Amino acid sequence: MEKKRLTGINRRDFLKLAGGFSLVPLVEKPESGKKWLSQSGQSLPNIIILVLDALSARHLSLYGYHRKTSPNIDRFAEKAAVFHNHHSAANFTTPSTASLLTGKYPWGHHAYTLRSTISGSSAQSNIFHYLHEKYHTAAFSQNLYADKLLFQFEQYLDRHLPADSFNFSGRTIYTRLPGNEAVAGFRAYDQFMLNRTPERGSLFLSLLHDFNYLLRYRLAFRDLGEMYPLGMPSVDGCYANFTLEEVMDGVISLLDGLPTPFIAYLHLLPPHSPYRPSTGFRKVFNDGWEPPPTTVHPLGDVTQGDSPKKRQLYDEFIANLDNEISRLLEYLQSTGLLEKSYFILTSDHGELFERGELGHSTPLLFEPLLHIPLVIASPGQKRRIDIRTPTSSIDLFPTLLAIAGVEVPTPTAGQVLPLGNREGDHSRDIWALEAKNNSTFGPLKQATLALYRGNSKLVYYHGYKNYKDQFEFYDLDIDPDELENRYPADPAAAEMQAKLEAQLNKIRHQVR
Repeated sequence: MEKKRLTGINRRDFLKLAGGFSLVPLVEKPESGKKWLSQSGQSLPNIIILVLDALSARHLSLYGYHRKTSPNIDRFAEKAAVFHNHHSAANFTTPSTASLLTGKYPWGHHAYTLRSTISGSSAQSNIFHYLHEKYHTAAFSQNLYADKLLFQFEQYLDRHLPADSFNFSGRTIYTRLPGNEAVAGFRAYDQFMLNRTPERGSLFLSLLHDFNYLLRYRLAFRDLGEMYPLGMPSVDGCYANFTLEEVMDGVISLLDGLPTPFIAYLHLLPPHSPYRPSTGFRKVFNDGWEPPPTTVHPLGDVTQGDSPKKRQLYDEFIANLDNEISRLLEYLQSTGLLEKSYFILTSDHGELFERGELGHSTPLLFEPLLHIPLVIASPGQKRRIDIRTPTSSIDLFPTLLAIAGVEVPTPTAGQVLPLGNREGDHSRDIWALEAKNNSTFGPLKQATLALYRGNSKLVYYHGYKNYKDQFEFYDLDIDPDELENRYPADPAAAEMQAKLEAQLNKIRHQVR
């Protein structure tokens, strides 16, 4: 039975209930009154978007990584289009997911910070808005920060599963609020209950929340300790636990019940930290391998440096996830859905284990953070196509509209992806922005802006005290690991610098 959100509860009631800790699904919401499109006579293809959070292309064997982390994705890609030069528009969840779903760069949707939402006009311009007349629209995100964006699109969603739908333990009450109250509920929950910042909004409520979680976790983990030697996978800081198996079972059950044609947006948290592979994958890469060493960046943490142990755990967790994805692919193949659907596998951003950074909470924009996978299987595709044209996460928006036969609105920052044998634009400019320390409503006072042109990459650090107004230039063709900063010696840097400075001057004073 599908879990639906609670209606008829206001902010004050939510805050009262938040301390009660009966964080379980409460009531069923009636089905939407939409007239479903018939299963028979389907002409439009289904669209399945699988987003794997914090998955760096640099860690997939599909893209030549040293460890065999993705054998099942590798096999699947033999009958799909593989994009080798695909980049995220940002290096963490909120802006990168907003860009993927709206086709806008961060300065177009203004979701700069972790807790921010998409600006009003941009929130109306999203994938579900343009497709919901033709498609049954369904969405599920384990990542709470991506899920809060889905609440902004709720009027265009026929089915929006709560983020905790497939958890083994742990519930989030705000997901049962009405759509217009859920974002406020999320912010209250995030500020008052979670341990994401040193200053927690309510010491009493948050401590009770911690105690409740520890009790529940001990009871839950008692039966699964042998399966997960490092602890159960969890929503970091949220006190919600899950198993990869149950999450994939839930995804399959969701797809199994959707009317066709449908578009399903599935945003899974793994391999996001904490990296907790199951027993069968723990130490599978205990090989002593390390990539070329890097130096600590001026904006990195000198106490961290490179982290081979964290990297290994991350790789093991990816392999664990890849094993579960094989079950999803088998389901799609056996039911014939793969023959009738576009299946898109990608990520919101990557992960970093070098330069003095672990994870993605950083002002840095190195390739492990921005280079993300994109694999697209078209209905009935029988062979692999390798596409090396520079592409961006904002390109998914116009591409899905084109697939559905919907006119792409103008102007649109993204371009329709070069599927099939079509060549893309090798000379186009691709951008990425990090601006999490700025106000969503004010000008950009501190930001990192990256510009890609072909295999050249220019990065500018704006407003940082310890690295003020610095440029870095890399030739990714000869230096894919970005070990040599060629600024200002490389002649290509000057032309790209003029373009970057003009772009920064254009966007830095834009406010929502």
